[in-house]
Amino acid sequence: MKLIKKYKSKLLKGLILFFFILMFLFPYASYKGASSGLMLWFINVLPTLLPFIIVSNLMIRLNIAGKISKLLYPLIGRLFRVSPNGSYPILIGFLSGLPMGAKTVADLATDNKIGQKESHFLLIMCNNASPIFIMSYIALNQLKMPKLRIPLFMIIYGSSILSAIIYRIYRNHYDKRKQNNFDINISPVPPNSNYKSVRFSFDILDKSIMDGFEVVTKIGGYIILFSILAQIINEIGSSFSFFKAMAMGLLEITTGVDQICKIRMDSSIKIVLVSFLASFGGLSGLAQTKSVLGKSRLSIKTYFLVKLLSSFIAILLALLYVLSIK
Repeated sequence: MKLIKKYKSKLLKGLILFFFILMFLFPYASYKGASSGLMLWFINVLPTLLPFIIVSNLMIRLNIAGKISKLLYPLIGRLFRVSPNGSYPILIGFLSGLPMGAKTVADLATDNKIGQKESHFLLIMCNNASPIFIMSYIALNQLKMPKLRIPLFMIIYGSSILSAIIYRIYRNHYDKRKQNNFDINISPVPPNSNYKSVRFSFDILDKSIMDGFEVVTKIGGYIILFSILAQIINEIGSSFSFFKAMAMGLLEITTGVDQICKIRMDSSIKIVLVSFLASFGGLSGLAQTKSVLGKSRLSIKTYFLVKLLSSFIAILLALLYVLSIK
């Protein structure tokens, strides 16, 4: 185990050195990628995500989220078999997308309001590209297919839900062998322990604001780094190459989807490819998710593996869709 960690550390250091060399070899691409990543963060991510994180932090710390969860539980909780507290991240994740879904789950897990197994289930299901990104940016702006908005949303979110259910079935089977049932960890929490009233204070507000700035700054750093990598890849080889577009998409979905849609190919193939990329979320999305997990002890490895499963389920669902419309 120590030998594996040693080689893993050396590999990561080698990759960082290689990235540093690439930045020197492609200075203009590095500048262009950093500029586009910074503008993406400043114009789109910062004004939309920061207020959402601050208000969500306040709602969790003041136990407003607990009361909302209690209202949602009769429908959402029983539909997805989660605890009352687990209903809240489903709402937030489905409305705002990645990484807000992961952040909400991590906050509740850190406060011991949901168990570790339920947290992993919710993390897998609630942390996807936002509905606006899927229906507006991908379906309308890139694919130019207004009728695809709802089907594409259902493909990506459906694949996420199915992969989360498969993960839960696997954990059920694994835990039964250890005489430990998954549902023990998602049973309703006693009301007195999680729905106590907490008085507002400026100390809570200050902590919520600082936490919001810390999270959104980390996200901005990852967006810039992966935008540089994507731009360097874009500078190498011929324009609108399939393999280049897929490599860029695996790094960062926004640029990857843009490149896929510029390639001359059948629209059905484009639908399948963008479904795969959007469901996976890119390595940039993975890094952003890792950055918001904090002290929750949630496994990014488990998340990554099930996200791969989700992306292949998205391929199958997309294939079924394009075959049904022909």
